[in-house]
Amino acid sequence: MNILLVTSGYKIFDAKGQLNSFLAYISEKTLMDLGHIIKVSDVTKDTMDIDRELEKLLWAECIIYITPIMWFNMPAPMVKWFDLVLQYKKTFVITDTYGEGGQVPADHFMVVTTSNLKSSDLGKNTVLKNATHIDDILQPLIMTNNYLSIRNQLPTFHADNVISGDTSWIEKAFEKHIKTHFSKL
Repeated sequence: MNILLVTSGYKIFDAKGQLNSFLAYISEKTLMDLGHIIKVSDVTKDTMDIDRELEKLLWAECIIYITPIMWFNMPAPMVKWFDLVLQYKKTFVITDTYGEGGQVPADHFMVVTTSNLKSSDLGKNTVLKNATHIDDILQPLIMTNNYLSIRNQLPTFHADNVISGDTSWIEKAFEKHIKTHFSKL
């Protein structure tokens, strides 16, 4: 399967972006070992060629987004990538029924995300009371894929509590997550 990794190892506050880059590395290596063909888009690069990015997006049968959660959304470089690459009449058209004009041929997508929030805090306190699952926070990214006609979402991988907590579990758990969901695709 042709898989595009869209990664945003974004640096802000105490986060250096290294974990997201490491997750992209694990993804690429594990997926290649499973026989998939991989292309990578690092949205933090200033030398991004928009035509090449569009070509990769339209080539992909599956897209994996590897991104931190920043202010309950994707970081600015990821949003900018979408703003530049999603082009009218190339990735979507306007239809009478809103959201039914997606032109991206990929069938599947997955979100791999890192955050400093604890998964156990989801659904609790004032800020997270309406977010009982990490996907509730990731709705802008999920809905954008649905708009582009990429409607089969593979389960999200969430590396939580990454700045102040123990991160030793992430590598093995993530590799298992990738193998579980991509061995049969």
